[in-house]
Amino acid sequence: MILLQIEANFIPLITLSNKASLLPMKNNYLSKFTFKRYLVALTLGICFSLACPLTVSANTIVIYGATGNIGSKIVTEALDRGHKVIGVSRSPETLKINHRNFSAAKGDVSDLQSMLDVIKGADTVIMSVRGSGPNNYPEESLDYVASKVFIQAARKIGQDAPRVIHLGGGSTLYSKGVLALDARPSTEGTAQHGLVWGHWLALQNYRATTAVKWTVVSPSGGYDAEGPRTGQYRQGWDEVLVDESGKSKGISHRDMAVAIIDEIEKPKALKRRMTIGY
Repeated sequence: MILLQIEANFIPLITLSNKASLLPMKNNYLSKFTFKRYLVALTLGICFSLACPLTVSANTIVIYGATGNIGSKIVTEALDRGHKVIGVSRSPETLKINHRNFSAAKGDVSDLQSMLDVIKGADTVIMSVRGSGPNNYPEESLDYVASKVFIQAARKIGQDAPRVIHLGGGSTLYSKGVLALDARPSTEGTAQHGLVWGHWLALQNYRATTAVKWTVVSPSGGYDAEGPRTGQYRQGWDEVLVDESGKSKGISHRDMAVAIIDEIEKPKALKRRMTIGY
């Protein structure tokens, strides 16, 4: 700590060194103007160190599914935390978000050239998509197709390709070593079968790559679409998260959005899958 001697009174100023020394007025000839500048510096220093924590530099985040239940919450969370957001839709005029850091883009997650045009120059791409194909086959699901097209796009872009965070399904998690898909079998040809196994195929697509920067995020338990934003959650990997009684509590859409933006700002799950729950 540095002390300024003003008429025999010592006024503390916070410095990085945190060591005490004396700067006598008569030796340093500090003018009143100079002293005022010290006070301003002190005030700003306290503000930034205590009340105004530094934030990470803004990312440009492309969000497919920006109008969806979870996608819209991710848009809000990202904008609230100072990031630039590009919402992608086949009908961008439906993205009516009035924010200086938001822009809408026309795009098709199943089209390679469309994706290249949209994601080039972005830092992160978020896939919050859902949909089945005409025959309800897993390889027709939108999750599988989106993962396949993104990997192709990332390979074309090369080292400057953005990272992708893909919202996966909880059915691809394990519970005591048993895959949920095996524990709850579904009938081939049904929409449910196509969707849940489409999540599994998308995860395997990413796992098979070596150069692509990816993360798949699966919820532990069900989603609470209207649940509050608590900012609290637990993070795991391939095993479903459960409480003391052995039950999974799920996660709200808003807290899933918090977890995803946290992962963008402070990556912990690069090139692997993670799960989020209470």
